[in-house]
Amino acid sequence: MEFRPVHPEFGVEVTGFDLARASDPAEIAELVRAYDEHSLLLFRGGESLSHARHEEVASWFGPPGPVDNLGNGAFVTVLDNKDAAGSVPLPFHSDQTYTHDPIRSICLQAIALPDAPTSTTFVSGIAAWAALPDDLKARLEGKTLRHVLDKSATGMDWPTFVADHPVKYISERSGRPILLVTEHHATRILEIDEAESDAVLQELYSYLYAPERRYEHVWQEGDLLVWDNMALQHARTAQSDPGEGRRALQRVALCNSTLPELIEIARAREAA
Repeated sequence: MEFRPVHPEFGVEVTGFDLARASDPAEIAELVRAYDEHSLLLFRGGESLSHARHEEVASWFGPPGPVDNLGNGAFVTVLDNKDAAGSVPLPFHSDQTYTHDPIRSICLQAIALPDAPTSTTFVSGIAAWAALPDDLKARLEGKTLRHVLDKSATGMDWPTFVADHPVKYISERSGRPILLVTEHHATRILEIDEAESDAVLQELYSYLYAPERRYEHVWQEGDLLVWDNMALQHARTAQSDPGEGRRALQRVALCNSTLPELIEIARAREAA
C-alpha cells in the first residue's frame, strides 16, 4: 500500500489497497495514521460499495461511529442532483458547524456521474492556521466564532441553527490547531465589534481560500473520499444540472447526533 500526495498541504491517494474487500488490521491502522496526518484519503475508481461495506469502511475512522443522520434507520444517504441539496453551488463549509455537535468525518463515494467533469473542492483549516502571521494568531487566541444556518436559507421546516466554536479549534485527533472559520456559516467573532469582526473574517478568508490552498477533486465513478470534516472545508463551486446527467454521491457521516436530535435542540433554543 502506498500514499501519493494530491495537494502539497493535505490529502493523499491510496494505492495498492482493495477497498471492497481488504480488512487487515495492520493496513487499517496504517490508513488511520495517514488520515490523521493528511486529513483526506482518496481511493480512486473502485467498485461501488454495498451499504454495509461503506458503513464498515467509514467506521475505521471513528470515533464517533457512523450516524443515522436522518433518524430514519439509514446510515447511508445519497446526495443526488435531482434535489437541491445535491445540485446547487455551496460555499466553503464544514458540515454542521452551526450545531454544538458537527460531523467529524465524511466518507463519500461517486456512484453516478454526468459525462461532463464535476468536482468537489477542498481547503485545509490546519494549513490555513499554520500560514497565519504570528500577530494575527495572537489576536485570535481565545476568540469565539458564531456559526449560523438561518431557517430562511434551508427551504425546510427547520429552526435557525446557532452554535459558537473557538476560532482556533484544536483537533480531537491530532492536537493540531485548525482555523475553524467558514464562509458559508460564519457570522461574527463575538469578542470584538461587528466592523472589526467583518474585517478580520475577510482577512482570514484570504488565507483559507487562496487559489494555491485549494484541491479540486474531479470525480471519477467509484472514487471514494474520506475526510476530517473539522480539519477540512469543502465546496461545490458549480451548479450540477440534472439535465446534463445524474450526479449521485453515496455518503456515510460520523457524528454523535442525528439531524432530528439537532433540530430539536435548535427548536428549543429558538423558543427559549
